[in-house]
Amino acid sequence: MFFGQKTAIKGAVVDEATKATLPGVTVTLKNSSNSTISDSNGNYQINANNGDIILFSFVGYRTIEKKISGSILNISLHEESKTLNEVVVIGYGSTRKKDLTGSVTQVSAKDFQKGFVTNAEQLIANKVPGLQITPISGKPGAGSSFLLRGGASLSASNNPLFVIDGVPIGLNDGPGVLSALNPDDIASFSILKDASAAAIYGSRGSNGVIIVTTKNGRNGDLKVSFVSKLSASNNIYKQDVLSGDQYREAAKQASLVSGIPISNFNLGTANTNWQNEIYQTALTKDNSISFTGGIKVLPYRLSLGYLDQDGTLKTGNFKRNTISLNINPTFFDNHLKVNLNVKGITQKERRADESAIYAAVTFDPTQSVKDPNSIYGGYWQYYEFASNPAVLHGHNNPVSLLEQVNDRVSSLRSIGNIQLDYKVHFFPDLSIKINTGYDVAKGTWNYTAPANFFPAIISNGLVTKGDPSSKTENVFSETTLNYLKEIKALDSRIEALAGHSYNDFKTTNYYYPSYDVNGNVQPGSTPNFNFDIPQNTLISYFGRLMYTFKDKYVLTGTYRTDGSSRFSNKTRWGSFPSISAAWKINDENFLVDSKVISNLKFRVGWGITGQQEGIGNYGYIPIYNLGASNIKYPIGNNFIQGVNPSATDRNRKWEQSKSLNIGLDWGLFKNRINGGVDFYHRITDDLLNDVTIPSGTDFANNIVKNIGSLDNKGFEINTNAVLIQKTNFNWNLGVNYSYNENKITKLSIGDNSGVGLFSGNLLVNTVGYSRNTFFVYRQVYNAQGKPIEDQMVDLNNDGVINEQDRYRTESSTPKHVIGFNTAFNYKKLALSMAFHSNLGQYVFYNPNDNLSAIYDGITRNNIHQSYYKTNFTQTGNNNQKYSDYYLQNASFLKMDNINLSYDFGNLINPKKDNNNVVLSASVQNVFVITDFTGGDPEASYNYGTNFGGNYTSPRTYSLSLNLNF
Repeated sequence: MFFGQKTAIKGAVVDEATKATLPGVTVTLKNSSNSTISDSNGNYQINANNGDIILFSFVGYRTIEKKISGSILNISLHEESKTLNEVVVIGYGSTRKKDLTGSVTQVSAKDFQKGFVTNAEQLIANKVPGLQITPISGKPGAGSSFLLRGGASLSASNNPLFVIDGVPIGLNDGPGVLSALNPDDIASFSILKDASAAAIYGSRGSNGVIIVTTKNGRNGDLKVSFVSKLSASNNIYKQDVLSGDQYREAAKQASLVSGIPISNFNLGTANTNWQNEIYQTALTKDNSISFTGGIKVLPYRLSLGYLDQDGTLKTGNFKRNTISLNINPTFFDNHLKVNLNVKGITQKERRADESAIYAAVTFDPTQSVKDPNSIYGGYWQYYEFASNPAVLHGHNNPVSLLEQVNDRVSSLRSIGNIQLDYKVHFFPDLSIKINTGYDVAKGTWNYTAPANFFPAIISNGLVTKGDPSSKTENVFSETTLNYLKEIKALDSRIEALAGHSYNDFKTTNYYYPSYDVNGNVQPGSTPNFNFDIPQNTLISYFGRLMYTFKDKYVLTGTYRTDGSSRFSNKTRWGSFPSISAAWKINDENFLVDSKVISNLKFRVGWGITGQQEGIGNYGYIPIYNLGASNIKYPIGNNFIQGVNPSATDRNRKWEQSKSLNIGLDWGLFKNRINGGVDFYHRITDDLLNDVTIPSGTDFANNIVKNIGSLDNKGFEINTNAVLIQKTNFNWNLGVNYSYNENKITKLSIGDNSGVGLFSGNLLVNTVGYSRNTFFVYRQVYNAQGKPIEDQMVDLNNDGVINEQDRYRTESSTPKHVIGFNTAFNYKKLALSMAFHSNLGQYVFYNPNDNLSAIYDGITRNNIHQSYYKTNFTQTGNNNQKYSDYYLQNASFLKMDNINLSYDFGNLINPKKDNNNVVLSASVQNVFVITDFTGGDPEASYNYGTNFGGNYTSPRTYSLSLNLNF
């Protein structure tokens, strides 16, 4: 073959694994327009020179290139893992999973948590490394808290941004909206974790972004899916308290020690376990139905859902009705795509007073539930005799707190948007996308208590209501230009995006007087104003450029600038750039033929995100408020009420986080075993935090200022494997682990900023330590290892025990979070289990504190010490309640659920495909293994503390029926 003389190169293309021939493979002479495709037998022919390079590409297979060294060239293509070709939703668009350069995790319906799920976030709980999802309460309808990679702020929001079908939800309301959605409507979650992925959302992506995509319509025959679930839940955590007999004995001991007559303790004759009286077996009914199909060119999906959930705390109930409509037609030969989403949600809740949990732990067990001396058998209200007989301390019958109070809230909410995606006819590489929508809601509430409730406080009962109590009207509009170009001559692909976004957040809060049961206005309850309307606006410009070379090297850059009405003109605009790159190592020549390594991609990314939550809407504008009405100044013959200035900060600016992420994605044996590892380092500067203004300035006591810096770093590992893959049996396993540590590196207002729970600050933020660090005394112990009451270590050796002897120790945030899930499938039988574990989690648990004492009701300084587990009397020394004796390692392993299901196949209409009947049974919150003595270690929602009054998540047994026809 002479130079420049082309000859016919022939060959066949087959599947590497099955050796089956592959028709339709594109065969291209590199750096030329010369190409052909393989025929029905997989054969091809192309003219080329010896030494030329030929590219072979086929959908679902890896593109390879081969150098010609003869006239016959047979090729075997490797089937690319389907997961690598999955489309992953990212900010303002989507891309193939294998092209991602940032740290993004997508969880689709096939990977969702199985079992009884009433809140959408439960679908992905413990599925995403680095994302900690914790229920905020065990009450029905309660949502969860979200913490991604340890959070980036001190007192500003640590919530990720939620985007639902293209609708961005307010940061403060984001987690709550998930509990309002019907989980059966969810198709997938995409979690953007690092700044290179989330910076396209600028100031709203500082704590990551969670993109929720719901199911959409499709053309074809009508498909109906019906899901019905029934469950029973029980409280599994109760505090250890005195029985009535033990309580009477304690009173006798107190009487002997103090000389106070036993009659002063108002003891009864009952043995009432108040915790048994307030809890119940709670039933839940959850039903949903969806209709999917197409009317000519109009694909649609309509779903309806109804949830009726009782709480394990008596009288609590939550009802939710949902309706969701998706219409996604295309027009003009698929040049115009329309996607319309409308969701309607109604929620009605009777709120059980959660203080009944604390009351049940502290209330006198010698009393009966009902007062036997009442003509109507009313609830017995108890007044404790204190050390001063002239002082009465009121304690409320726990059952009366639940059954005498009728506290109801309801809301009506709608979320919707329309997206128009037009591929320009005369310039098909360019598309224009318009996305506009809304999130509006109205809330109401009504609280009623009878005249015999809280008799020392309310003489004629209490009625308060708000209809409406508030209205939110959040609207947005986004316009983007998208450019996509394949440049074959350069073996390149370019994707470019430019956009503009407008977001307006408006809330109207209404204020009403209180009434007694006779309709009379309660004195002093008339508000000065009937309503207020806090409002802020965010305007943004953004862009993204993604360049791919040889389908192996990917470079992505984004830039966003946000302008917020919450800042003054001086600091209004913030800039948030990012850059990231990926190298698909497995596509290099030295690995492309590997039968072991099916995926190996290196990623690196850097970016800046911002934060503006928690600062108020117009804190840069000087405001004067009326002073106290009883303080007036004489001016002439008149007395004028004074005004007080509020503190302002015109220099307040964006809190900004700079983040570096390095990751490696890998897959073995056609991705049968796959996973990834990510290392990240995030530095947050200009931290926003609520600080105290020195007295004497005549300003308000507190203001949010930029005060310092926070260093946050860690790593994440996840592994998924198909351990067994047979015709009738499969076994899948997934494990993820994340480690996070943070340190405050700067505080401009000093080295200590308290975020405490009560006077003295149990938790503090200090330079050189993690945020929310426990600030405690070191307990002194006797020779037997028992703590000695009110004796703390004098750390500074000055002979005085005071706050200078307290030390900083563990953080309230766990350092290690592990998720584990496994599933077995044998023919039509499926069994799945999920676990998670928090390690390095600390909880301050003091059941004997005088603010939440198990034995309250007897004069505390006279209780015999043998009735305390700690042998403490808590005689009033303020130091004891800050002792590190109460700080417990609350690390745990929890089995979240176990689910067993059977697919009965097509029982409804054997003549049609894709019809089936599935019956499943599950148990949620199966067990927990921990050394923590205070019950549920995850129930410490209030900054890592637990005093025995938390509403814990119940254990739930459920049955589910799923019909598809």
